[in-house]
Amino acid sequence: MIEAVQEQNLVLNTNTDVLTFSDVDLRTQSANCQNGWLNYNEGSAQFNIVAGGIYEIDFGTNITSATTGTVALAIYQNGTKINGTEMDASITTAGNWKNISRSKRIRVCGRGTVTLTIQSVPSVNISGTATDTEIPTVKNANIIIRRLG
Repeated sequence: MIEAVQEQNLVLNTNTDVLTFSDVDLRTQSANCQNGWLNYNEGSAQFNIVAGGIYEIDFGTNITSATTGTVALAIYQNGTKINGTEMDASITTAGNWKNISRSKRIRVCGRGTVTLTIQSVPSVNISGTATDTEIPTVKNANIIIRRLG
């Protein structure tokens, strides 16, 4: 298991940028890059799963934007948004914080590798219309990745 956090405010560069995590709060021996299932360096945006299995990803953060509009994050696997992981927030007053979170289980095939990231989603579907998102600011972000089997 690994738990990584980004406590301080982090303004993403674009509405397609990835979220980096500044600190690792907890890392079990099995999630150690020496002999484990995960390669991850503190301060990175990429979590590289290097062993087959079922994995649970829990993510949560506070989110806002410098402008009004919609902000959105999702969990991405190898650069592709994982279905069912998009998290949208409507910012009606610039700078007001919203909390978003998502849990997802994924399967990594044996001898397969997967790179997971949390990334801003550039456009979302609102009432049947594609709407460009705003550049998000996040704080108190937390990701936990567990190997279930």
